[in-house]
Amino acid sequence: MKIAINTTSAVAGGGVTYIKNLLTYLAKLNTTHQYLILTTISGRETFYFPHPRFTFLSFKLPSMGFISRLCWEQIFLPGFLKRRHIDVLFSPANVCPHFTNLSKVVMIQNIEPFSNAPVSKRQGLLPGIRLKLLRRLTILSIKKSQMTIFPSTKAREDIEKSGIFIKHAEVVYHGIDKEIFHPYRGGDQVSQFKEKYSLDAFILCVSNIQRYKNFFELIKAFVLLRYRIDNAMQLVFAGTCFDRNYYNEMKVFLTEHGYDNRVIFLGNIPYEELPCLYAACTLFVYPSTCESFGMTLVEAMACGAPILASQLEPMPEICADAAIYFDPMNPIAIADVISKTLKDPESISTLSRKGPERAKAFSWENTATRTLNIFESIT
Repeated sequence: MKIAINTTSAVAGGGVTYIKNLLTYLAKLNTTHQYLILTTISGRETFYFPHPRFTFLSFKLPSMGFISRLCWEQIFLPGFLKRRHIDVLFSPANVCPHFTNLSKVVMIQNIEPFSNAPVSKRQGLLPGIRLKLLRRLTILSIKKSQMTIFPSTKAREDIEKSGIFIKHAEVVYHGIDKEIFHPYRGGDQVSQFKEKYSLDAFILCVSNIQRYKNFFELIKAFVLLRYRIDNAMQLVFAGTCFDRNYYNEMKVFLTEHGYDNRVIFLGNIPYEELPCLYAACTLFVYPSTCESFGMTLVEAMACGAPILASQLEPMPEICADAAIYFDPMNPIAIADVISKTLKDPESISTLSRKGPERAKAFSWENTATRTLNIFESIT
């Protein structure tokens, strides 16, 4: 069987992590299937590895923006795949080609177009138009595909609540690389990492900067803790900035409250350094209002970081009893749970113990095997 995987939408964060691991573990499965991996120019460098059953092809047009990629997917891609005699196309980012009889599997990676979270509604004109377009294309892609994959039960429920009939669907969780993410005992390495980034005791959030990730409410909560926690405690964010206006709003707020030096934006941290980052933090706090899965939650759990998370699904679905939950839209509630946890060493110890146990439920081997089974079932 010839399987094409369209990776052109994966540019950063969880989308890239998912594709890299899916390809790696598909390559380990003992099959005769041939894979055609479609990438952007930069994506080839990110995803390429030598393998006799994997062919990587790069394209310039999908690299030029959202609209360019859509045109490429809908106009050029169907004919290209037909000439290549592809049996199945996997589109892991909501949208697949609509005008082709090729067997298709689509994964709903982005559920923001279907979210009722207040933060998701505070979009400017152009982001709002983009979300409405993505919503319509996602609905049509579900109707045109033989199978829809959801990374969580929550993601599926959000789509179904929108009144969309899903004929064939499965929930397939993302995995975790247990060789990289595990309870960290390398004290010297962690100390060197903290020295490299000038960190002391800190609260951590790892995610790309986007409005629905809800960083601002966490920052407000941190400022409310001014006289309730150690003044040396820092709040650290790690991730690529995808919303410069949102970032600037937060920076203005921090300057007004004299917190420029206590709230640190590290930007994009190399993937291999993330385990040290998780191991070094005092608490991992995840205030997101809209997720399809939450990759960094699983990574942090696997490393034994004590986790406080948004009470909105799928965070409880993913973390179960390995996290303490809060209302992400209430800075006072966020501040209270942070303060209470920091003053309770037993609670921190319990969370650190439960995290790695819960992370065992997530496996890239299982993700790849179940995904391949889906490909095979529709041909």
